[in-house]
Amino acid sequence: MCKFGDMKLIGLLLMLLLLPVASPAHPLHLSVTNITLENGKLKISMKTFRDDWETAYFHFHSRVIDLTDPEERAKPWLTEYLHSHFKISLEEDSGLFPLVLDTIILDENTMTIEMDCSITPEPNSLYIYNALLTDIYPDQTNLLILGFKNKETGIKFDVKKHGAEVMLK
Repeated sequence: MCKFGDMKLIGLLLMLLLLPVASPAHPLHLSVTNITLENGKLKISMKTFRDDWETAYFHFHSRVIDLTDPEERAKPWLTEYLHSHFKISLEEDSGLFPLVLDTIILDENTMTIEMDCSITPEPNSLYIYNALLTDIYPDQTNLLILGFKNKETGIKFDVKKHGAEVMLK
């Protein structure tokens, strides 16, 4: 015979199993990052899905977060995660450029993260590491477009490819 506590647990498990079916979700785990290098300044704009970040937070902290709340976005976790999963340097093993988080813009379902960094002198190449959310979603794809001197280079990062060197000259 089931006890009342067992029934509550079964009910909770059923609700968790059925909840994803009832909630609207996007079918792709994707980010698109645009980087421009102009006059010694890197400008980075990263467009992602807000709920992917909320899921990542839950994965690491076992707590729900609402990133529409500015106080929740101000928690150090987001910046720490960004700096450990998105890096730019001259070479794979060299010192990192100090990326500064400028703004976070929320639309209905998306979150755009804007960062910048000064780079002088102008480098011959950049090493870009982009493992955003690949530790949470095995199908995560991170597309990156780097614009420099009227040229654009596109790179696809995923669970198998986290880093790439881009020649600038």
